[in-house]
Amino acid sequence: MKERLSCAALVIMIACAAAGCPSIWQTKTPTAQESAQDLYQKAEDLFAKANYKEAIEVYERLKSGHPEFEKIPEVYLKIADAYLKDLNYENAAARYFQFLELYPKHRESDRAKYMIGMSFFNQIKKLDLDDSMVKRAEGAFKKVIDQAESDQWKKKAEEKYQECRKHLAEKELYKARTMWSMSRYKAARLAAQRVLDEFPNAGLEKEAKEIIEKTKNR
Repeated sequence: MKERLSCAALVIMIACAAAGCPSIWQTKTPTAQESAQDLYQKAEDLFAKANYKEAIEVYERLKSGHPEFEKIPEVYLKIADAYLKDLNYENAAARYFQFLELYPKHRESDRAKYMIGMSFFNQIKKLDLDDSMVKRAEGAFKKVIDQAESDQWKKKAEEKYQECRKHLAEKELYKARTMWSMSRYKAARLAAQRVLDEFPNAGLEKEAKEIIEKTKNR
């Protein structure tokens, strides 16, 4: 009987080996899932080394795999920061908005609002006549000025807000110059007048007034 059992066992082992079955002696212990803290530290290290795309991937794994992790709000914010650092401004703005929707009272909410403004501000092209991005940045910084609790972020937003205002004024003055060169005097005068009416503290009043004077009777 023992010989029969031994033979049967041998046949099963041979058949299993031929079929590619894993040997019971070769079974590996499953790899332990990376802990939330390990993933967080790995992402932080990648971020510090400016490996932003890889950092985002690890932050995302952490976010989906460990939603109960105590630093999840910071993870959402660091993903937005990584996109901003990687010059992916549209995704950065979207992620800052997401963070604010989920954690509107977070201690970093003022910074997130400011960074939304910077996401738009960094997309401004100096000679682009389309001022939509400037206006988006201007609106975002104005919101920080009006709503932020932190004086630090209010001050930083005020500085960028004034830069946006000057940028808009410069575009109007550029239009005025262009219209003047094309002998479109009324259009030139109207653009110069907008500089005076809408941006009185932009430091461009002198040239605007000169254009208005030159086109007054033309």
